[in-house]
Amino acid sequence: MMPIHYQRQLSQKSRRTPVSTNSMYLYHLLLYYRTFISYFYIDNIVGLDSLLHQRIIIDLVQKESNQSPGNTVMKLQKHSSFTLKPNRLPSLKMLKDYGLTEEEKGTYGDRQLLGFDKLELLGRGGFALVWLASKGNQKVALKQIAKPQQSKEAKFSYIKSENIVQIMGVEHSNKDTWIIQELGGKPLSKVLYTMKGEFYKGERVYAISETQQLLDMYEHPQKLIELMHGILNGISCINDKRVTHFDLKPDNILVENNIPKIIDFGSAFSNEDKDQFGMITPEYMAPEALDIMHNWTRYSNQYSSQIEALTQMHGTPKIDVWSYGAIILDILHGVPNWLSYKGKIMRQGRPQIKYGLFAVKGRDLSKIIQKQQQLQLNSVIRQNCNYLSLVKQNQLLDLLKQCLAYDPMQRSEAKELLKHEFFNQI
Repeated sequence: MMPIHYQRQLSQKSRRTPVSTNSMYLYHLLLYYRTFISYFYIDNIVGLDSLLHQRIIIDLVQKESNQSPGNTVMKLQKHSSFTLKPNRLPSLKMLKDYGLTEEEKGTYGDRQLLGFDKLELLGRGGFALVWLASKGNQKVALKQIAKPQQSKEAKFSYIKSENIVQIMGVEHSNKDTWIIQELGGKPLSKVLYTMKGEFYKGERVYAISETQQLLDMYEHPQKLIELMHGILNGISCINDKRVTHFDLKPDNILVENNIPKIIDFGSAFSNEDKDQFGMITPEYMAPEALDIMHNWTRYSNQYSSQIEALTQMHGTPKIDVWSYGAIILDILHGVPNWLSYKGKIMRQGRPQIKYGLFAVKGRDLSKIIQKQQQLQLNSVIRQNCNYLSLVKQNQLLDLLKQCLAYDPMQRSEAKELLKHEFFNQI
């Protein structure tokens, strides 16, 4: 039985359209079919089966009305969301663009991995989009790289940990590489705070609001300590395999139920690799790597690649430990390290103007290195960690000093830091 609202629409339409009863019935049957399809399957029906059903219904209308395909198409276009061309099989018009930019639409199109349905856009990176997708009843994260290539995610998928998002498969098509991985929650950056532009005292600033989840960590510091331990455990599992992630930052850590999971091995390398560095976020990168990048013209006379320069000059890389320390600074300081514009954050009921600790306008690597050298950890801890006991503040200060030692030879390894007294209650 048709819905009541459709019956009313049918009776109103029939008063306006002088055609035979049978053709009217078939015509509205088509509209009802289209309404049903749009309501339940508009994101999914792109296959041959749906096209054949459309073709059958159009043929019925043509026979009943004794019209040519072209005339039938003109009539159908006025009342449906089908995109039709005379004498051709119709296809559904994509009504959902997922918030893509025009450039992204041109790069990634509306392509899908066979067997999976894209549900919504989860995020975007330098050369990829990440989708929430489903296959039957299972939901996964689907990373779309807009060119067929060997994936580093697949290369390092053998690294297993409860604190690393697991790769479930890699598929290649003519235009894309698809990486299928488990869901892991929201990015740490969104777990910590939200940001929006506003005017404050006559000038444009970024208003930063701490999330309820972060405020809950302040009230129950044990949750913060557990989160920090989970991130460090994931890093230890990576480094124990003689692999460096090389792009650790809040956006590359997913959190669900306070369990962190590291994602995106697109810039990762093993100690034996001899390649150039991949994409990085400089405000979370260790100074020795920034130095090699900034002065590569000089170093390239001695080394064939940047990774070779790093391992030859500094031994086993401890890049990820520095990045871990920089991420913890994000949590404590309340402002992302990269924010070079004024950020307004409420602390103890009063607005404070802050900048990212390593932020430099224009991202001049030499100036970022200078800020790293000048970092005053004691001041950061004392000003931002009054929710911790003095004992815990001192332990945290010692932990961060071992993470953020400017000289990598003085920096501790992740597996050693897991035993730090700051984590004794874990």
